[in-house]
Amino acid sequence: MLVDGDGPWLLRLASPAGIESTSTGDDVFEALRIMRTDVSSKEIVIYCNGSRVDVRPSGLSASHGAWMVYVLHMWRPPTVRDLVPIFGQASANRIGSVAEQDAYWMRHLKNRKNWLNFINPVWWIYFFTASWGKPKW
Repeated sequence: MLVDGDGPWLLRLASPAGIESTSTGDDVFEALRIMRTDVSSKEIVIYCNGSRVDVRPSGLSASHGAWMVYVLHMWRPPTVRDLVPIFGQASANRIGSVAEQDAYWMRHLKNRKNWLNFINPVWWIYFFTASWGKPKW
């Protein structure tokens, strides 16, 4: 997979089997989502962190190309420890379709508004100790 330029971002996929795909997006994450939709009809799955159901780039990351994405958890806030490279290898059981990724994102947004998060001591401990960690890359 090749990535060209500063934006709009162009992704090109060329497989040894001769299957090719090209997509363009405002950032690498969006270009990858468009490509995944395109190649899913050809029964091709891209096994990278950007294809995981539970990831999303932050706004700042997206403004710089979205090379890193956050692994989102329902019970705690994302921190620097949850950053993974978008093209890093991901296991097959974490990969899903673009629709499944959108559904998880909607559940995550709804869960973030839950008032129980604010009285959960584990959430606050994790939030305040987040700077002690390092990214997983």
